[in-house]
Amino acid sequence: MKEEKTETKVTGEGLVPGACVLTFQVTPTDYLLGVADLTGELMRMCISSVGNGDMDTPFELSSFLRDIHDGFSYIGNMGPYEVSKKLHTLRQSLGKVEDACYMLRVRGSEIPKHMLADVFSSRTVLLDHDEGVV
Repeated sequence: MKEEKTETKVTGEGLVPGACVLTFQVTPTDYLLGVADLTGELMRMCISSVGNGDMDTPFELSSFLRDIHDGFSYIGNMGPYEVSKKLHTLRQSLGKVEDACYMLRVRGSEIPKHMLADVFSSRTVLLDHDEGVV
């Protein structure tokens, strides 16, 4: 890590005199691994948003995760081993989000909103144990 002193720093609140700016290098592999880890957190956010009654967020996250998946697919097996390994996990996360969107779109009117969280949490546990479902 490299630390640099500056005279002023611009923040949302204005200039801060004598502020310290911290910079560091991130390798492309570490960056990609971080983005792949983010997809798991977004999947969790999708499932919890359904439990909170937010029915729009899963569809927005599904589109975003699909874009990330498409970007990772271009890398495929050409990238580092760790990245191709994370692609499998990304596909699982995307599958869970798409499954949630399917349930909301097709079965959402049949299941009361207060029961949707239970349906998704039990469905997620089943998908975690079944490696063949993507």
